[in-house]
Amino acid sequence: MMNVFLDYFFLWFHTLLIFVNLLGWIHPKTRKLHFIVLSLTLFSWMGMGYFYGWGYCLLTDWHWDVLTELGNRPTESVYLQYLVNRWFGWEISRSLSDLLTIAGLIIGIIGAITMRWIAPLWTSSKEGF
Repeated sequence: MMNVFLDYFFLWFHTLLIFVNLLGWIHPKTRKLHFIVLSLTLFSWMGMGYFYGWGYCLLTDWHWDVLTELGNRPTESVYLQYLVNRWFGWEISRSLSDLLTIAGLIIGIIGAITMRWIAPLWTSSKEGF
């Protein structure tokens, strides 16, 4: 019973964190959360990834363990493939999944940089008109 709860917890929590990484930079009230989540994601992918394999995600590892105990070990090799299949029933390739993941990361980083350093320049330049 606990593993069923953990399965749904990881499914929702991990999906929410992905959306925070993608869109958290948009609203001023979520920018600090976005920075924290994006930093932790990069630490997992690159810092822990140095030891466990680039792109390593601790949440994915824990979710895979729960699914294995439930007898439902995913056949997908990466989490985005698994999510797309689980949420929508679509199968996507590993290469498409990797491309979408990197694109999402770049969107999150560019959004954060834009809102932190570039957007204030726009608003201060408009005051001069």
